[in-house]
Amino acid sequence: MINDYLYICILMINEKLYIENAANLEEKLQRIDNIIEALEERMLDVGAENSSTASYSVDDGQVKISTSYTTVKQMAEGIAAFEFIRQRILNKLNGRGMVLRPWRGLC
Repeated sequence: MINDYLYICILMINEKLYIENAANLEEKLQRIDNIIEALEERMLDVGAENSSTASYSVDDGQVKISTSYTTVKQMAEGIAAFEFIRQRILNKLNGRGMVLRPWRGLC
């Protein structure tokens, strides 16, 4: 019987496809947060281990991402890039605002 079997499909993809395949902006934010969290956890582990090559993986049940970095500095640059992208998506969701004040601080 076909109903007696459970079919599981796990895709191995990179971060770009993982983020691009999100259904909406909120899901993109969640996926970026997952990547940043995994990178930060692995960066702490690598710093404690004093190893030169760092790899991390994200597994959300359907997708697995595995990426390698050669140094902790590259991991930090990767986190900064993902945070920049995250902020741009937040700006699309919430809009940007600014407060206009007099130059001399007068009310």
